[in-house]
Amino acid sequence: MEPKNIPKSMMEGESPRLLPNNIKCPPGSVLIKRTTKEDLIMAKNMKALGLNHPKIQDWQAISEEENLEMERQLKVINKPPIKSFKTNYGDILDCIDIYQQHAFDHPLLKDHKVQMEPKNIPKSMMEGEPPRLLPKNIKCPPGSVVIRRTTKEDLVMAKKMNALGLNHPPSSRFHTTAGAATNLAFATVQYGNHNFGAKTRMNVWAPSTLSGQYSVSGIWVANGPFQDLNVIEAGCGGDGHKTTGCYNYLCPGFVQVHREISLGLVLDHISVYNGTQSDIEIGILKDGEWWLKYFNQFIGYWPQKLFLYMSGGANNVVWGGHVFSPVNQPSPPMGSGHFPKDGLQNKSAYFKDTQIWDNVHLIYPQPDQLVASSGRPNCYEAKLTSGIAPNPMDFYYGGPGQCNLTANNEV
Repeated sequence: MEPKNIPKSMMEGESPRLLPNNIKCPPGSVLIKRTTKEDLIMAKNMKALGLNHPKIQDWQAISEEENLEMERQLKVINKPPIKSFKTNYGDILDCIDIYQQHAFDHPLLKDHKVQMEPKNIPKSMMEGEPPRLLPKNIKCPPGSVVIRRTTKEDLVMAKKMNALGLNHPPSSRFHTTAGAATNLAFATVQYGNHNFGAKTRMNVWAPSTLSGQYSVSGIWVANGPFQDLNVIEAGCGGDGHKTTGCYNYLCPGFVQVHREISLGLVLDHISVYNGTQSDIEIGILKDGEWWLKYFNQFIGYWPQKLFLYMSGGANNVVWGGHVFSPVNQPSPPMGSGHFPKDGLQNKSAYFKDTQIWDNVHLIYPQPDQLVASSGRPNCYEAKLTSGIAPNPMDFYYGGPGQCNLTANNEV
């Protein structure tokens, strides 16, 4: 019932009280917090994001110098809030004056005037009931924006992701080029024509990962030479790559304009294998700036002046899945964890209704403009199928993994 050899002096004194006096279990029983569906969803999301990595769990073990540097970074990133909220998952959401947000610490944005919505994108894209990720009581006042507060764990996670070399779109073109990161695998479809972004609808999964692994799905818009590639990413797990070198709000660059939807929020509706599918619609569209679209809401944008090669649009759009696994460790599942060949409906991860933005209209890419590829076809499958008119093609992807992602690309 208690430690045998630890000195009794450690157990002396008044016991701390975390609960009201009336909450006390009878002798012979113990007090245990009941696990909820939200707890299970949170655990799945944390594993999917690689937050079970020992460096993430044990960030307190960092050196004093590293700890002081992170404290300094957090003071720069997290601005004084007008008001704050705490989510059911323990995240702190701050309402920040729109012109005081971290984006404006970037030297190129010192005199930037915030654009509250796209100027030329059709209003029809913004019609309808907005999606709700947060309780109705969480809404920032006019003149402010909602931003998830950055933590030390976020800084450690970002350092890990950068160390993994996740700064290129996952496709055969980029990962067969010299210098691409090793121990990565992908199952994607690529559109290689000039464009101004794209939007898509994807079902959300929470693939299980082990320590040091990573499994993400999303859409990438890219342009420029390989060694200096400009990339914007959106999906389950990240947003920007080479332009800021950071994720979510960790570096100045992304200008938040929405008062109720923040980057980095937990998606608590997950698809069920052979059951209910949970979809999200995401888009990266250029309208002067590069806008991030979530369903019918424009969350914010990456100013085009931050890019070297994307002021005139992009030449690549990639959507699909991307995994990383250390040497000699079986790779994680991607998407639903099942091959498309084993069943599509309610079983496989997918991207549907994908459209390319041509700077005036959203258009469906033609089948001969799309290239599906998998770096490890024995582990992860990429499959294009006929869609429902007017959408000509749907894309299914994923697989169980369990492969050795060695540098020489052996399965």
